[in-house]
Amino acid sequence: MNHPSMLAVLLGCTFLYSSLSLAGLSADQVARLDGDLTPVGAERAGNADGSIPAWTGGLPAQPMDEKVGYVDPYAADPVLFTITAENADQYAEQLTDGHRALFKEFPETYLMNVYPTRRSASWPAKVVEEIKIQAPIARTEGYSLLDVGKTSVPFPITRDPLQMMWNHVLRWKGGSVIREYSWFPVDRKGRYFTVRVIDAIAFDQKGYMKESRPNRLANFYALYLSPASIEGQLTLVWEPINPVAKSRQTWSYKTVVRRVVREPSLAYDNIDRRTQGLRTSDQYDGWNGAPDLYDWKLLGKREMYIPYNSYKLSSKSLKYTDILKPGHLNPDLLRYELHRVWVIEATLRPGEHHRYPRRIFYLDEDTWQVSMELDYDSDGQLWRFGDHPAMQFYDVQVPWYRAMVHYDLKAHAYLASDLDNESKRPREWGRIGEINDFLPVNLRRLGTR
Repeated sequence: MNHPSMLAVLLGCTFLYSSLSLAGLSADQVARLDGDLTPVGAERAGNADGSIPAWTGGLPAQPMDEKVGYVDPYAADPVLFTITAENADQYAEQLTDGHRALFKEFPETYLMNVYPTRRSASWPAKVVEEIKIQAPIARTEGYSLLDVGKTSVPFPITRDPLQMMWNHVLRWKGGSVIREYSWFPVDRKGRYFTVRVIDAIAFDQKGYMKESRPNRLANFYALYLSPASIEGQLTLVWEPINPVAKSRQTWSYKTVVRRVVREPSLAYDNIDRRTQGLRTSDQYDGWNGAPDLYDWKLLGKREMYIPYNSYKLSSKSLKYTDILKPGHLNPDLLRYELHRVWVIEATLRPGEHHRYPRRIFYLDEDTWQVSMELDYDSDGQLWRFGDHPAMQFYDVQVPWYRAMVHYDLKAHAYLASDLDNESKRPREWGRIGEINDFLPVNLRRLGTR
């Protein structure tokens, strides 16, 4: 069957990371992925009191209703209890400092509804098989990632924090996807503007490009549709597997000058002005890019309340005005569940520079996805907080973000992104990309039509 090209469519234990080479798993370890561990390395069993159930396979693949979107498979679940500013201290061990800061700043409006835990994550059989194939081979050497093949989880059994972050970066996101969504910088009074975008990503590393390129994780481009000041602008990214060996390459098409230009700085703590400075480049998708500015430490595993199974937030019946409120998202649309998370600290290395000298990431054990993040300023004060609602895109068996929310606790502002409630365009998954879709010259051609 012939398809138009993507371009046409666009229209516990502390572990300090060392520089040693860390190799793959033994056959006995790989066998655990069919035993006491899930296919991606999480504990298959529930917790002691049953508040976290055993993983029993997650949500099975099933169609998505194109008219109404993703129907909530857990709509009948009751709210177990609600955390408010008044009772937050009772749940301190299960909350981040970011949540506690929001309770303090917005005691009358911020709350967290806690629901039964549903371990919904599941993956296609081919993804599970690739994890087993590559687990004995994948390795890290210093800050470099090596021999990952087509796997979505190179290190399913690890105590190394950097390997855990690589699991987040390579996790399964459908092989390729084309999507339309919006993001919104929201100020302290609840005022915002809309940035609407169509983007496409094809994972070369996972076999979703007809013509593969060495050391190429993914090809990505974005076309900006609004506001009028940036309409028609485009961004193209070649993302490497090993960003230490070869850095990210980026181009932009500028409508004002009608030229394609190289963008050497779209990495690390570069600020996208279209986000009002509320997100750095390496915060896109929770975390991305080269890890070499930081020393990485595993602080352990905790049971915490994280935003999960966010089908209510996904509803096509919602308007953005229903979601975006002064200070924070509408809490009645969010669902929190108790899950096990890996807690990882990143501390800026001597002589390096970043807006966030210290960061803490909370990775969902079931998906390796960054669920929450804390970002500290140069004085050691908590500055920003990421709280990223996730859900299972069950038609394609992809556990991914339903939205991403970055709170600036000093400015009392936030950025809400990846929302598509008012978009009429369904996501398109699994299209095989062509290299011509991702060449700088095509940005110029598209922009001059």
